Amino acid sequence: MEFALEKIADVGYEWVEVEANLKWCPHADPWEDDPIAFKEKVAKYGFNGVSALGSHRELITQEQGVKDIARALEWAAAAGVPIVLTGEGRLAEGMTADEALVILRDQLTYLAEVAESNQVYLAMEDHGAISLASLEGLPQIIGLVTSEWLAVNFDTANIHRGDYVGTDRGAYEWKLGAATSHDEVELIRRVAHKVVHLHFKDVVGRNAVTAGTGEINLMGCLRILKETGFDGVLSYETEGWEEPEDAVRMISDSRRYMIHALRTIGIEPM
Repeated sequence: MEFALEKIADVGYEWVEVEANLKWCPHADPWEDDPIAFKEKVAKYGFNGVSALGSHRELITQEQGVKDIARALEWAAAAGVPIVLTGEGRLAEGMTADEALVILRDQLTYLAEVAESNQVYLAMEDHGAISLASLEGLPQIIGLVTSEWLAVNFDTANIHRGDYVGTDRGAYEWKLGAATSHDEVELIRRVAHKVVHLHFKDVVGRNAVTAGTGEINLMGCLRILKETGFDGVLSYETEGWEEPEDAVRMISDSRRYMIHALRTIGIEPM
């Protein structure tokens, strides 16, 4: 992790996003790590702070996943992290989406209360079986609970490629097999009022690529966010399959593209 923090800081990023994803990207463990020590470790590299803590679990099918997210919210508050990102996960075999939404309403009602008590946003991502099945999925999920602390982390690429890497306490894997593909601009238009954090991701097929070189309409997504007054962090995301030197090149080139894209639509990066 220290290598990654150093390289991300070196190319000029002012915020960094970290993951608490067990077997995949275990940058932080909210059950074991000292949040103050973690905050101090990140600060050594000159960042303004941690923009978000990603902690993806199976919220519909695993009660432990709900406990993990509640713990992540508490830990994030102590570490000075304003947002925890997660997704709904998969449906159990034979379960309908309507049945899953009933379960999810109860889970998110509880987690929104934990989020509010800790003053940390719980940002649902287009990162699960419901949110990636159709353009209605993510709006349905965030409409289950009325709370300003239940928000959206919009991933620009997931809805387009129709798949995501999911994690639980056993392992990580691709979850959906790219069964669907939908328009990322149309989805962000439907949830932009709830977006507090953005995964600025570009892909070719399944594979993450340098921003601006792939299939994703990143400019279209940014224009929608500008219309709604979004002033949060753009977090460039790649998924770690690259060699380190290739990843450094990607994050550097992607930062330059971010700045170009923002200026093109009349926003001066802060």
